[in-house]
Amino acid sequence: MKRLIKLKCIGIILFSVFFMMNCDSGEENNQTEIEDIKIVEAMLSDFPLFARQRAEIEIVDPVIKNNKEVTYGEIKIILPSTVTSLENIKASITSKELNLSKFSISPSNNESLSFEGGKTHVFTISAATGNKEALLHYTVSITKEAPPVPETLKLTNFTFEASKNRGVILNDIIISRRAVENASYEKVYLLAPVGTDFTKLVPTITYEGTHLYYTQDPSIAPVDMDVKYPDTDASFDFKYPKRFFLAIKDKDNKEIRVVEVIVDVVNPVKIEMESVITPDAKEGASKYFAGITKWTNQGNHKINFQKATIYEDIDPAGGTTFKAITVYRELPGGGLEPGKSADVNVQVSAQYYLEGTYKSTAVFFTKIYQDNNSDDLFESAKVNITAKIVK
Repeated sequence: MKRLIKLKCIGIILFSVFFMMNCDSGEENNQTEIEDIKIVEAMLSDFPLFARQRAEIEIVDPVIKNNKEVTYGEIKIILPSTVTSLENIKASITSKELNLSKFSISPSNNESLSFEGGKTHVFTISAATGNKEALLHYTVSITKEAPPVPETLKLTNFTFEASKNRGVILNDIIISRRAVENASYEKVYLLAPVGTDFTKLVPTITYEGTHLYYTQDPSIAPVDMDVKYPDTDASFDFKYPKRFFLAIKDKDNKEIRVVEVIVDVVNPVKIEMESVITPDAKEGASKYFAGITKWTNQGNHKINFQKATIYEDIDPAGGTTFKAITVYRELPGGGLEPGKSADVNVQVSAQYYLEGTYKSTAVFFTKIYQDNNSDDLFESAKVNITAKIVK
């Protein structure tokens, strides 16, 4: 708990004596009781509250001249922002804060007070004996501290600048997509040209937050990420299977925003032969041609199918419910790894079509394996198929 007590004493001059006289006229032998009181002794050293935690208190003592109060004192108390009400507040003054054998205070500790809506209350300190004259006053106000404003944690930019990556890239590479997984985790995707050396890329990063940490070990929990991102330009390896994570944290390292950086190419699928002519197929039977060409992953992550293959430039147009030409990509279990290839197979449905030449362009769509945020991120790949049906 932050506990701040500020005490200000202004113009205290102690050189006069206050006399209290109590005369009893009902007795034959009058006796005068004179008690000297130093008002400064009636000042409060603190102002605790009953069952209330304070965030801050400021006490400005009354101004005293010639042993008399000329200006009321002030007590300003701030409670934590988590307090829900300023009703039913009681003081908790003890002999530690005020000499209760000589002085009393009103309102007493038993009285519940409201400080809602900026209300203030004047507390009066009086002599505990004699004529119980009021000696000092404190105007007390109690408010709540403003709710804490959470620190903004945000990656504002992540770029591979050509000027910092000479010999590796020709143009700046900027974020192509941001995908928010949840309130504290997002992915950013940057797409480089095919052939980029992913092993030595120098990022330029801007962010909002106090601390920036990084790791390339996905097993490290965000709360345990404690390696500070370098203050100067540094080169990192983004080549598969390496991964790269940033953790933006607040000043207390309690609030965290994690950013996974994914670097790949615009067109990860390469078709070995983009135009293929199949062997002839005889009328009346379907013909399946395996390995008519291959598709290769020229990107930087494992990939798989994003959605079904579509067909363009079908010639002749129309036809039956069944396509004359259907194209299939083979896919290894677990996705196609970077640098690996798999077969492209073609089926010619000659049982539904007459003798003639048929053409179609198959369009393939691809995403990063088990990453739906990469849907429609990459360029499609196409293969042109020509098939001849003979009698």
